Amino acid sequence: MAEQILFVDDDMSVLDGIERLLHGEFSISKSQGAIKGLATIQLFGPYAIVVSDLRMPGMDGASFLAQVHQQSPNTVTMLLTGYRDIDVAINAVNEGYIFRYLKKPCSKEDLVKAIRQGLAQYRKNIAIPGL
Repeated sequence: MAEQILFVDDDMSVLDGIERLLHGEFSISKSQGAIKGLATIQLFGPYAIVVSDLRMPGMDGASFLAQVHQQSPNTVTMLLTGYRDIDVAINAVNEGYIFRYLKKPCSKEDLVKAIRQGLAQYRKNIAIPGL
C-alpha cells in the first residue's frame, strides 16, 4: 500500500488545487479543517505525512499538527501557509513538531521535494519506533 499523505485546509479550492497538482505523484487525501482532519486521521490513519494550513477557524494549524504528533508520533508534519509572520512560523515549528514550513503559493517542485524528504523521514521514524 502506498504511503498516505493528508492535506488539511479550510479552503476546499486549495485542497482541490493541491490534489490536481500532485495527481499521479503521491497517494493524497484531503480534509477541510482541523476538526475533520483529526477525524480523518482517526478513521483512516496513520498517515506518513500531514500537511496543514496555518490559519483555520476553530483550530489553527500549529495546534492541529501538535495533536497529530501526539496521536501519531511517527507521522511527519508540514505547515503550508500564505502568512509570512516569522514569529508565527517559529512558534508553529517549535510547538507543533513541524518538519517543514512551506509558503503559499508553493511550486510543484518545492512541494514534491518536501514530500519526498518527508517520506524519507517517515521511513526512518517507523524503522526506529519512538523517535
